[in-house]
Amino acid sequence: MREIALYIHVPFCIQKCRYCDFVSYPYLRPESISDYFKVLTQELQIRTENDKLQNVVLKSIYFGGGTPSLVSPEILNDFLLLLRQNFRFSESIEITVEANPGTLNSEKIREFAHLGVNRLSIGIQSFQNRFLSFLGRANREKEVHNLLTDLINTGLFLNWSFDLMYGLPFQTFSDWKKEMEHLLMYQPPHFSLYNLTLSHQVPLRIFLKKHLALFPGQDWEASIYRWTQQILRKYGYRRYEISNFAKPGYECLHNLTYWRNQEYLGLGVSSSSYLGGIRMRNASTLSHYQKRIKNCQSPVVTKDILNLKQKLAEEMILALRTSEGVETEKLFKTYPESLVQEKLIQLEDFAQSHFIHEREGRWILTSRGTLIANQLFLEILD
Repeated sequence: MREIALYIHVPFCIQKCRYCDFVSYPYLRPESISDYFKVLTQELQIRTENDKLQNVVLKSIYFGGGTPSLVSPEILNDFLLLLRQNFRFSESIEITVEANPGTLNSEKIREFAHLGVNRLSIGIQSFQNRFLSFLGRANREKEVHNLLTDLINTGLFLNWSFDLMYGLPFQTFSDWKKEMEHLLMYQPPHFSLYNLTLSHQVPLRIFLKKHLALFPGQDWEASIYRWTQQILRKYGYRRYEISNFAKPGYECLHNLTYWRNQEYLGLGVSSSSYLGGIRMRNASTLSHYQKRIKNCQSPVVTKDILNLKQKLAEEMILALRTSEGVETEKLFKTYPESLVQEKLIQLEDFAQSHFIHEREGRWILTSRGTLIANQLFLEILD
């Protein structure tokens, strides 16, 4: 039976964070979400037919954003019922909702759990008000603690995650140590760690150009990353992907689908899909997305059919992000020997520089390699 993952993009936020380059819009009226889910329903029907998805099994559903925790339990319930009518659900399905402090309380947590949501991913970024303010977050430290306290006290979610960000202006080791103290106090089963990365489109990019000296720099970020790995390891966390740590059994099933280069369907504005070896992307503005759906057209505006060399490079890069690494035997079974041999020479060169090591037929990034992973990936793509 064909299994896929499903991503649903919910593009509404209380306010836009200054570092965020995801497609999102201000949450101005409650009807905006209900109207959007009506369009999502139409897209589901179009995509199921166009992409021949009538007999697939969903192994994971991920509501990302934006701020999906703004969605009412009633709307979420209706959409999950619709999905059940269109697809089979795996017995071990993982259903994740991203949430931000200030948009979720104990009552809503209980309602989400009752609907079958079994994983929450909470956007925290920092436990300190001055950093939350700088990042343009809509909440403050008190709301962060309130949400985590409500979540733990309900006892309904064994599987949950939150994320923190490092590399912020004026951030010191002492500041980061405080963040880690809070993390270890709450002991999330899963944790994501990101350094501040600013695309050209976001407001903070201008600040970065004018005040580069205020940012800690790459050497500081590297030392923080190494130190954090060591601390988390002592408390039972395993780094299973460059930016993600989990206690055994709590790895994010949905994200593993991406890193294992497996199939997924993306619904909603700007969502991406990977089906039948084709990468697809929906219209990137809400108006364009809605217009196509209302005209009974697929919202997909780009399709990339990868050749074997591109597929091989992508699979290797995605696998190297994980602790599973690249399996040599699998590559030879899937791709022409000449292409694989060419890439293995690259991996051997990386190993000579101690960026990668080989273990039982798998090529895995070393701690040193994770610090320059993007550079290595560009070489693999070349």
